[in-house]
Amino acid sequence: MGRRHVAKGDAKDIARDRIDRLFELAEQQAISGNQKLSKRYVSLALRMGERHKVRAGHKRTYCPSCHSYFVPSANMRVRMTGKRITITCLSCGRIVRYPIRS
Repeated sequence: MGRRHVAKGDAKDIARDRIDRLFELAEQQAISGNQKLSKRYVSLALRMGERHKVRAGHKRTYCPSCHSYFVPSANMRVRMTGKRITITCLSCGRIVRYPIRS
């Protein structure tokens, strides 16, 4: 059996839908306490985005270094200091800072 050809635009649409679904699944697993499966879903979504050149759009919902899906007070700490938000991943210790837009 050969591979089916999918148009480039259609492939990107399918990839976006699958990425969104993987992030939904990652959220469900993170809330239920299954961090290992949640990390796997986030990693798969990011890989799919790289392959199809599609941005995930979920940039602040996971740790950029260990790919843990953020659940407030379970595996992340959020602080507001001055003109920025500081998010600390409690899984790996990575600190991410985002500016507050005024």
